[in-house]
Amino acid sequence: MSEDVHRPRPVVDPSLGPEHREEALAAHVRSLRPDPRAARLREGSAQLLGVGLTLGLTTVLGGWYLAMVIATITAVAHTVALLVRDEAHPAVRACGSFLGAGALAAVPVWLLDPAAATGLPWLVFAGLTVLVAADGLARRPRPDTLLSDHLVGPDEVCEADHPLLVDVQHTIDRVACHARELGEGPDPDRTLAVLREEEWRIAGVLARQRTLRRAHLRRWQRAESDRVREALYPQREYLEAVEDAVRRRVDSIRDYGRMFERALAAHREWVQCREALDSTPDYARHLADAEALETGAGDLSDLACAADAAGRVRDEHVRALLGHCLHSDH
Repeated sequence: MSEDVHRPRPVVDPSLGPEHREEALAAHVRSLRPDPRAARLREGSAQLLGVGLTLGLTTVLGGWYLAMVIATITAVAHTVALLVRDEAHPAVRACGSFLGAGALAAVPVWLLDPAAATGLPWLVFAGLTVLVAADGLARRPRPDTLLSDHLVGPDEVCEADHPLLVDVQHTIDRVACHARELGEGPDPDRTLAVLREEEWRIAGVLARQRTLRRAHLRRWQRAESDRVREALYPQREYLEAVEDAVRRRVDSIRDYGRMFERALAAHREWVQCREALDSTPDYARHLADAEALETGAGDLSDLACAADAAGRVRDEHVRALLGHCLHSDH
């Protein structure tokens, strides 16, 4: 999938260690996935439909006893599936265990007295229906959501402010890729640490700016009079001042990025000039070797004469061969 160059990457708190940083990014990716509850409900409904049809046919063709066998197997299998699935809610697991244990406890009763199985399979099916619905609707909280305070996603920043973060991240990427080419100069690790800290601070301010701007707009739209709007003017002024401050800070990072590009270009120019100077003696020696070939010019002329003579002999043989072919045709 191609990355959208106009959309910033998630910004992670630089104070996090590498392991927690990866956990925060993974949690953010999972949060973008569709809600699994709808898919879980569809899957459970399909399973219930299959079990219900099987129980109906078994009840009609084989009686309550055989239907109870199928209902018990289904209840126990579903309980085991809940116990081994990590994302199942603990309360749903407990209910599933209770249903499975109850179905197993009832086995001796209807085995000894088949008449006791009358209507019991559909009671188990009703319990399965409630369990599937609860499993589909319940959502187990994940412990990694605690890291959400250490990450700012693109959706938390107003789309109009995305170019600001994109420019900061572009500067960080250029420095990360090429800072070590410069050799002597600022410490690349220290420079990247400062830039990433600035990125985190700017992302946090932009995220709060989006939240406060939306709240201000709602208050402005609900204002009952000009007096209320006048009371809201300071909020608008603060928001505009924050926007100007962020843009000035991003402009300073852009200026640093342009300085870095000029320094990198100058360094590469110097390296290429040194390479040209260091390699020039090879070309001088190459020219000297070429000038030394003039001492063998007579031998080369003899070879040319021999080649011409061989060519004349070849042409004579070709003409003779063609004449012979034409004579044979006649």
